[in-house]
Amino acid sequence: MKTKFLFFALILCSGFVFGQNKDFESPATTSKQSAILFKSLIYDFGKIKHKSEAKAVFIFKKVSKKPVKITNVQTSCGCTAADWSREEITNKKKQKISIVYDSRIIGKFTKYAYVYVEGQDDPIQLQIKGEVLPPNTQ
Repeated sequence: MKTKFLFFALILCSGFVFGQNKDFESPATTSKQSAILFKSLIYDFGKIKHKSEAKAVFIFKKVSKKPVKITNVQTSCGCTAADWSREEITNKKKQKISIVYDSRIIGKFTKYAYVYVEGQDDPIQLQIKGEVLPPNTQ
């Protein structure tokens, strides 16, 4: 009976330990702790209509005690554009970066945006993917 209780307690405690802060992901591209954490690093549009709005919003929060500034968000090609606040982030409220894909380009796509944070050597990689359907299949 004691063994079953200890086993159950161990499983319950491990859930608390490993379940902390799972709402936000740590970027895999950095070797050091990042000053910001994203809710998700990948946005999957699935199948979208030709010429429809294709806007991905990446939510993040500041985890550093110091103010944080995103110095640049560079996209992997001209078919994507990024929008973010150029202001220094001083509070721990959720922030966002928007990535817009040109949905006039038919077919499957996987594109990247690289988020450069002041004081960090490596950018944080965000990914968008999906498939734009031809106009006659909608």
